[in-house]
Amino acid sequence: MSAVSLTSCAGHKSLLGYNGVLLPMHDPDPLPIPGVIYPVWKSNFVPAFSQIWKLISQGGRWFASIDTEFPGTIYDCDKGRLHDPLYKYMMMKKNVNDTNIIQLGLTLADLNQNIYTWEFNFSDFDIDREDHKHIKRSIELLKRHGIDFWRNKEDGIPSHEFARMCREVGLLENRLVELTWVGFQISSDLGYFTKILTGQKLPDDFEEYKKAERIYFGDRVCDVKDMMNSFPTLKGGLTKVAEKLGIARVAGKSHQAGSDSLLTYLSFIKLSSM
Repeated sequence: MSAVSLTSCAGHKSLLGYNGVLLPMHDPDPLPIPGVIYPVWKSNFVPAFSQIWKLISQGGRWFASIDTEFPGTIYDCDKGRLHDPLYKYMMMKKNVNDTNIIQLGLTLADLNQNIYTWEFNFSDFDIDREDHKHIKRSIELLKRHGIDFWRNKEDGIPSHEFARMCREVGLLENRLVELTWVGFQISSDLGYFTKILTGQKLPDDFEEYKKAERIYFGDRVCDVKDMMNSFPTLKGGLTKVAEKLGIARVAGKSHQAGSDSLLTYLSFIKLSSM
């Protein structure tokens, strides 16, 4: 495994990734402002990953909070069976495999509580295609919360390019840094992320999926929803839980992946200290 490093090509700085691919960098390419959500499209996703590399290349321990937005849950589950891991995986797999991701929010934070957030917008979902399954009320909800489906279609990032860059900068497999992954009902988030990284539908075999998940994300995965089990008065979705914890949404709106990933991390930190 070669190190990620900076190099120079024709007078322009580039990022040398794990596979020896030169990734052009803006010079200077400042870090995002903590607490401000950095929207990422195909026109600026290389500089965004340059920022991510600058942070995680410092080493140490970091937290990575993620949230995904997708076009609705098209297969309803039997809530009475969600205690069964195999059934829970089967339902998650069906929904992830038959829908396309719209956004992924990523919040990185170090032990000193320096917090940075990116919101990656994907082109995978095309609202005009009949074969792109979705729930109409979910689409309307996302529209009301600021999702521009036309812009995602025209200016969004192809998910396979996102996957390539995740590998190039060493975000996965704890290559550069000890990462703890955080989410709110994180199974679907990791499911979409894994589907993107493999470029394939999730497997039928649960153990095969868990093996892939461990390779990409390691064993340090925390679900805020599971942490809530220790606090009987905490119930409901992310926004409601954050309000009960006294945590304000400092940027963005609910049902926007960047904002939700940031609020998830802040909720995680609060619960961890209780």
